[in-house]
Amino acid sequence: MRIEPDQMWGYFEWLVLNFGLLKGLLVAVALALLGFVICFLVSMARYGPGEGFYNVTRVIYELLARDLPGTSVRRIYALARLAFQEAIRRRVLVVMAIFIVGLLFAGWFLDPSSDHVARLYISFVMTGTSYLVLLLGLFLSCFSLPTDIKNKTIQTISTKPVRPTEIILGRVVGFSAVGTVLLLGMGILSYVFVVRGIVHSHAVDVVAEDGMSGTTTYDAQHEHTFQILSGDGEVLQGTTDEQKGHKHVVTMRKGADGKASYEIGPPEGLLGARIPIFGSLRFTDRAGKDGFGLNVGYESEYQKYIEGNSLMSAIWTFEDMRASRFPGDKLPLELSLKAFRTFKGDIVTGVQGQIILRHTNGRVESARVPFIVREFAVDNIEVDRKSRGSKDGVPTEIDIFDDLVDDQGRIEIVVRCTDPGQYLGMAQPDLYLRAGDSTFGWNLFKGFFGIWMQMVLIICLGVMFSTFLSGPVAMVATLTSLVLGFFGGIALSVATGDMPGGGPIESLIRMVLQTGAMVEMDLGNKSLETVIRLMDRGIMYTLVSMFQAIPSFGSFNTADFVAYGFNIFGSLVSRHLTMTVAYFILTSLVGYFFLKTREMAA
Repeated sequence: MRIEPDQMWGYFEWLVLNFGLLKGLLVAVALALLGFVICFLVSMARYGPGEGFYNVTRVIYELLARDLPGTSVRRIYALARLAFQEAIRRRVLVVMAIFIVGLLFAGWFLDPSSDHVARLYISFVMTGTSYLVLLLGLFLSCFSLPTDIKNKTIQTISTKPVRPTEIILGRVVGFSAVGTVLLLGMGILSYVFVVRGIVHSHAVDVVAEDGMSGTTTYDAQHEHTFQILSGDGEVLQGTTDEQKGHKHVVTMRKGADGKASYEIGPPEGLLGARIPIFGSLRFTDRAGKDGFGLNVGYESEYQKYIEGNSLMSAIWTFEDMRASRFPGDKLPLELSLKAFRTFKGDIVTGVQGQIILRHTNGRVESARVPFIVREFAVDNIEVDRKSRGSKDGVPTEIDIFDDLVDDQGRIEIVVRCTDPGQYLGMAQPDLYLRAGDSTFGWNLFKGFFGIWMQMVLIICLGVMFSTFLSGPVAMVATLTSLVLGFFGGIALSVATGDMPGGGPIESLIRMVLQTGAMVEMDLGNKSLETVIRLMDRGIMYTLVSMFQAIPSFGSFNTADFVAYGFNIFGSLVSRHLTMTVAYFILTSLVGYFFLKTREMAA
């Protein structure tokens, strides 16, 4: 799983320090000015400058002075109930039937021998739910209002004391209620499907002569070895080895006749929601001074690499370190590093590294903790709170929280590669402290809540477009916004000029001249080249503005968090909810003005 740096921001950090609020206000102001200018130009073409300006300002005045203050919650509820009943009459429950059929036949397509069965099942149910719910919201929201206007049934409502704000809000609330009911049912079925799909049991197959170790039976496409580790009296306990991402607790009971019976518990570790604490990452160069990580030639620069058997290191700094956050006598940390080999070496042992915990002043540090990189897996390492270390180079006994945490509550964790000629790759989220676990059910709920917010955004956009477009055209516009919201990152990189090759005009010229993107454009006329670049800059600025105004639907997808067992951050959910509310208000206002203008024209 790839956690982006912006996903680790706190709510206040995103809202203020990274200008989330400012960017939202700028987009809202820009859209308001653009809408005012376009409406004025259209009205001016119809009625002249003076009358056109009066008509536009009159609509704004009626919104602020009459429609908003006079909006009734009771009428919104009545219109929402009508929209709900309309959706039921359109047989939206077929979506639930399709989902159930998909679960029934999922066993034909999902591989139970997969190394990550839980991840496979969770990804399947959340992806399927997302597609079905988004399509449901798309069809419900885009065709309802245009159909009522075409059939003139809207006149039955408009002749009543109902305001345009109530028509817009009633439809958004009603369609969202339909989607919420269906999504709730899908969530419950998904939970049952995942839990039942991964539950399995083992029995003891082979026991060693001393009775303290053995092998389980082969069930669910795998088997375990186990070892009894501790216990008192007649009851001893141990664990199995890890297979397919899980373990089992093994309980041995000694009978009166001296014979032992074994009981193997349910799988542990398949469904989790670990709570990570992330730190900031920096690198040192081969001389041990502050520097940058290496690029070993991969196109993606998400992870940087450090060289083995050198002073290069990756240093994570963690804040707010308190003993109360980590009960027990160990500090749990987890790694998901990558290895880059310049030669095969010992392919059985793997690439080796070491971890050092140290004070921010560099004078006090723990003993080296060796590890072997587990590629494509999460490595759990528990560091003893009290262990051997050194102060100013003198070996001594240290305590992590008493000796290594500074007065500001910070500690540094250093990672180095010890194999010469090999490299370790890491990004900021690839090493974190594990501050406990949340429950899988609650994490799954937050994942489905992200799907719910995507659905609400689609409904808001569909209702907005349907106020001035026909049903099919509104669906195309909403679908275009959906696609750009999911894949707009690629288009945005082109629009901002991050990708080489220039803007659309320059790219077209390069295609005709068969010039590579990495070669400077040379037309033999500097003035012409300047004009082309200025025109491209204007086009790209317009595209950037459009992409910033469209919701980033991909950022609301937190299915990977649930599938890979990461607790979805509360700050991330709060950010998504804030953006959903903001787009709800924005699209409702835009839809109001279009509907009001449409009624005036009628």
